[in-house]
Amino acid sequence: MNTNYLPTKSNLIRIQTSLKITKQGHELLERKRKILTSVLEKYKRDLSLLEDEIREILKSGMEDIRNANIESGVESITNIANGVKYDTYLDIKNITIYGIEIPSAVHNKEIVRRNYGFFNTSSSIDEAIFEFNKLEEKMIEYAILENTIYRLKKEIVKVRKRSNALENIIIPRDEEILRQIADELEERDREEFSRLKVVKKKLNN
Repeated sequence: MNTNYLPTKSNLIRIQTSLKITKQGHELLERKRKILTSVLEKYKRDLSLLEDEIREILKSGMEDIRNANIESGVESITNIANGVKYDTYLDIKNITIYGIEIPSAVHNKEIVRRNYGFFNTSSSIDEAIFEFNKLEEKMIEYAILENTIYRLKKEIVKVRKRSNALENIIIPRDEEILRQIADELEERDREEFSRLKVVKKKLNN
């Protein structure tokens, strides 16, 4: 028998302490899993709302482009689009939520200056530029949300596996070892009590 599991009072106390800590760990993991699941559901709702918003912005932007093409001509709009120059970059940083690194982005973009005049152009061009700039911002939000959801799902799976291992393997194993040691010690106490009774009886005789 492994000396860690020998039926001694010190092993009994050690395993009782270890089992108590393990159960506390399982409780904390379950609490974390529930919190992460709640946060995940919130982000999924946010993503669904954002998808609807993106569809509306894209629809509006495409309508503005069609109007601009009709009002100013396809060639004129193409020349304006090709002449637009700006620098854009994302500053990606991670923030920690419940022990998970979640991406956060700062979108830095140079202000777009008009490369066209008001002559032979319509307000639909300005409206289209406004809508697609807004779409760019929303797509960045979408990418961050999607990545956050992926990381949360991955962490929930990890936490669930650890929790299940404690609940279904480690805790039952330690409880069985504890029971065996307690039974063995109890049997020894009974034998010792019986032996002492015999000795006492002989001494009295």
